[in-house]
Amino acid sequence: MSVYPYLPFILVGSLTRDFIITPGGTALNDVQGGHLFYTAAGLQHWEKQIGLVSRIGRDYPEEWIEKLQRFGMDTRGIKRTALPIDQRFFISFVENGEKTNQQPLAHYAKNDLLLPKQLLGYTLPVQREDSRTERTAQTIIAREIPPDYTDSRCIHFCPMDFLTHNLITQHFAQFGQKMITIEAGEGYMVPTFRKVLPTLVKGLSAFITSEAKLRSLFFDRKDMGLWEMAEEIAGWGVENVVIQPENFENLLLDSIHKRKYQLRPYLSKVINRIGINASFCGGFIAGLANTYDPTLALVYGNVASSFVAEGNYPYYSMDVMQGLTKARVDSLKNYVKAI
Repeated sequence: MSVYPYLPFILVGSLTRDFIITPGGTALNDVQGGHLFYTAAGLQHWEKQIGLVSRIGRDYPEEWIEKLQRFGMDTRGIKRTALPIDQRFFISFVENGEKTNQQPLAHYAKNDLLLPKQLLGYTLPVQREDSRTERTAQTIIAREIPPDYTDSRCIHFCPMDFLTHNLITQHFAQFGQKMITIEAGEGYMVPTFRKVLPTLVKGLSAFITSEAKLRSLFFDRKDMGLWEMAEEIAGWGVENVVIQPENFENLLLDSIHKRKYQLRPYLSKVINRIGINASFCGGFIAGLANTYDPTLALVYGNVASSFVAEGNYPYYSMDVMQGLTKARVDSLKNYVKAI
């Protein structure tokens, strides 16, 4: 018998050290971030017992891991490796919403800000197509996952490399029936991967992707619309396909009931644009696991992302007034639109 408490949710993803210039020209230097962090932030509105799986480098702050623990999250699955992992992430926004992660020195200078010393030598990682056989320093290794994590009923994969999504989903699936969901990784959402993706996604409870990644996957099929793309993915054996356009609305294809839905974003002021999609995923999987209704899951996800959008401080979304989460869910239920 395990000496650890049962964890109903396991999240697998990456953690980053973020350097952000906000639309107002304010610098947020070396703050906690990453898909895993923001997905957990979205999920924790409904579930506190969450197991986290990731790989971090030598210089990732230990106090950030300890802070996650103080929120009740289980961090035994976060492994510090001796391999060099550059977890810095830079992004700059301008008032019209456009963003860039290139040339941080120029953007700090433009806003009369000093370049933080932690960004010296930073270069934007080159986005390459994922390998189907070779691991990266952040690829999750099955033997590093705590054995009791495989008892969990809900496993969510944040955007990661193809090998992590392909092999670790299989690792969890062999331990009984699971609700497994994936937010698409950028490195394999390209036409050359379409032949192997059906094997990856077959049996998923949900496959979640941005509109940009979806269009990249079907780049050579310009005659297809978004719903046609979603239907093709659903035909590979996925119960729910969720699309996240740039305007923060959410589209859902429920392949079991053959229905399509649309939900506009919660009407709140967008102060922060980092982590919105990831926090949506946290809310969505909470809704799907608790209600078994994908349209309600859409609402949960939208509410979770609304809290992240309202404040720049990374932990802002985790400190909301009692009752506000339920109030927003109740408010948004009426805005789910069947198409």
